[in-house]
Amino acid sequence: MKRDNRGFTLIEMIVVIGVIIVLLAISAPLMSAYLERGRTTTCLSMRYNTEKAEHVYIMEKNAPSASFADLVNAGLLTREPTCPSGGNYVWLQRTPQPILGCSIHYATIPAGETANVLFASSFDNQSGLKKLMGNWNTANGTLNNKPDQENRIAFGDTAWTDYEIKTSAVLTEGNGYGIYYRADGNPNITGYVFQYDPGLGNMFVVRKVVGGVEQSPFQTVSMPASLPIYNQSHDISITVVGDHTVIKVDNQPIMDFRDSSFASGSGGFRTWGSTAATFDNLSVVQK
Repeated sequence: MKRDNRGFTLIEMIVVIGVIIVLLAISAPLMSAYLERGRTTTCLSMRYNTEKAEHVYIMEKNAPSASFADLVNAGLLTREPTCPSGGNYVWLQRTPQPILGCSIHYATIPAGETANVLFASSFDNQSGLKKLMGNWNTANGTLNNKPDQENRIAFGDTAWTDYEIKTSAVLTEGNGYGIYYRADGNPNITGYVFQYDPGLGNMFVVRKVVGGVEQSPFQTVSMPASLPIYNQSHDISITVVGDHTVIKVDNQPIMDFRDSSFASGSGGFRTWGSTAATFDNLSVVQK
């Protein structure tokens, strides 16, 4: 029998290469999706373990942790949690049950719905923040202002409509701080601002701001007599849906009102005068 030593023809090689290219084109997205599912599962597990550690920490210390390093130092975690896809972790809530959100993989809220995180920052840096006025810096996972001047900083998209802003804030000295919502993100800002304002006689107020000019408060509530005003972290939540705004301090509703002046806009912070304040664990979740 005669041996065929011809090998592959050029056409056969082209066909084989074409088949390989088609198989790679089919398998590459599947492999990418498979790897991402693995990263999503790892992220979910990481956040679950961190939430459990935070719950134990709060029970033992009667206060939330200041950073993930606290959980490691307390022996509740072996290392600080990180998202395998590069997402930012931020606490969406600490009580009654800690919920840790991820800017890429979101978070599961108690009702079983998916929370669409529009923006989140643990203030390890100023990524995603837009300085409008004054001086701001990030240190030890917090955002801080420079006192004795007007300071404004913005975050997010001016096309945002219905959302909840959550952050923790500490007033060290001065007259107070503000949180903008449905604002245009310009230095001479327009939008709403909620103010934690001991300078007005220990009041919570909401103002409308037009072109950087603040109007008189149209919503005011006295701070509880038992509220520690200075050197105490407070959780602030501002939820706006349609013309309806609900504001909570330390998970307690303090304002519930309707106003349709501004239908959309981004968020931000402000300080004024001799105020020294720090902001931590910022998240914005779509409603």
